[in-house]
Amino acid sequence: MDTVVHRYFFWKIVEHYALKKQFRVLALYNTQVWLEDDTVKPRRVIRIVLSEVDWANRLIRDIGHAKQQFNTIYKQLGVWEIQGENVYVMSLPPVDSWEETMEPFTIGNRKGKIRNIALHTDTDTYNEITEQTLGNDGLPPFEAMDSHEAMEQEILRIHENVKRTSVGRQTKERQTLFFGKPRVIYALLISILIMFSVLEANGGSTNIETLIDFGAKYNPLIVEGEWWRLFSAMFLHIGFFHLFMNGMALYFLGSAVEQLFGSIRFLVIYFMAGLFGSAVSFAFTDSLSAGASGALFGCFGALLYFGIKQPSLFFRTLGRSVIVLLIINFFLGFIVPGIDIGAHGGGLVGGFLAAAAVRMPKETRKTNVLWSLSALAGYIVLAASLLFFGYQSAAGTVNPDMAALEANRLFQQGNWEEARPLVAEGLEQDSEHVELLFLQAYLDMQDGKDKAAQEKLEFVTSENRHFHQAWFNLALIYWQQGEIEQAQHAVEEAIKQGEQDEHPDVEIDRYREVQEEIEQQQH
Repeated sequence: MDTVVHRYFFWKIVEHYALKKQFRVLALYNTQVWLEDDTVKPRRVIRIVLSEVDWANRLIRDIGHAKQQFNTIYKQLGVWEIQGENVYVMSLPPVDSWEETMEPFTIGNRKGKIRNIALHTDTDTYNEITEQTLGNDGLPPFEAMDSHEAMEQEILRIHENVKRTSVGRQTKERQTLFFGKPRVIYALLISILIMFSVLEANGGSTNIETLIDFGAKYNPLIVEGEWWRLFSAMFLHIGFFHLFMNGMALYFLGSAVEQLFGSIRFLVIYFMAGLFGSAVSFAFTDSLSAGASGALFGCFGALLYFGIKQPSLFFRTLGRSVIVLLIINFFLGFIVPGIDIGAHGGGLVGGFLAAAAVRMPKETRKTNVLWSLSALAGYIVLAASLLFFGYQSAAGTVNPDMAALEANRLFQQGNWEEARPLVAEGLEQDSEHVELLFLQAYLDMQDGKDKAAQEKLEFVTSENRHFHQAWFNLALIYWQQGEIEQAQHAVEEAIKQGEQDEHPDVEIDRYREVQEEIEQQQH
């Protein structure tokens, strides 16, 4: 077979896979083309080589080189497994024994098998081997054109068409990945930083009262009608580490989502995911919480939606990193105390539904519109159900920790009587809850039940020696009962533990005043 016919057959094979079967062109050279079928599982990769191999040793070396290239492409594609063919188009086979060198080889996790195929000698042999090895691909029979000039022109035409198609596909993928510019994410991060500064300037971002005052998710007040907390909690963070971790993750994931979906869609996804995460937290988590974790996991959900819509592009660009980060974050949610796993899971689901509702840019098919409406309806029904369930749960049961937190807040406002039933209900659930016992002891002191208060405070200080407020109230009871030495010991403990408190406020001065009065009475 002469050289022109040889080249012509090579490019006709490339044309069939690249243009008719629409394989993606991974690499395009004059004598070698790499193609990928991203519509099948496992992913299929074909290497087609225009080659003249005189000896089997040279063929062995080239197959070894091809194996390395297949492994590199396997890693670049980001998929779990690939299969494919290494096809040699040559006018004549090697002159020595070469058939044994054509055994398939494995790559990656050793599950992916690559077949070696050699097309050679003449048209009949080409067609026979093609039918045996690539029969399912629908390759048309090889047939040379009437003249070399016509075949040369056809080769140029095929080369240009394949190149133009490849460039067009790459341009379309870039437009998909970089549809928008990350602008909104910066505004959101700035607003989060501003709110963190406000918290720090008004008592600290770890201070419970400050968090409640500025809009943390707090079920008792949500039940009373402060539903806006489901939204405001997204802008608050508890401590610098919480802010740093969420801020960094939001910067990278949020920027990716905004580029994929555009600024307006990203904003809708962000807030829909955050609200859904807050709704799940409200329904299943009694504790006070704050943070952009729901919105952050909503970005994960949006990226997973992108992965479903364009799996090939997803796994080549973001796929493995997104999945690994998602698994790590969920794993941390189960082992690190204090993380609101409900907000994480809710944000993931909410972000996915929100992304399906707004759709990716240029999704115009009617079926996509139906899916969009279904996703929006599902979001509304699920969110409403979660809020209803959360309201019923919060209104019908008392969690001792939340009872103590809410009762303490009412105490700070001077609403002791309003706090009284909360304390009683909480102690019914946990009769040895130290915070509730401390509050009940205070109520006992107001009712003139000093003995009952003393017993509770003695238990509290034995369980938690750092509870300086309990030591101080116990000192007051001892002092009133004339037990000066015990009062002196209790107030000294109150001062000692109070000085170690992160938020001593002005209570230490009060402790010292009482200590001086006790010492004067002792002398």
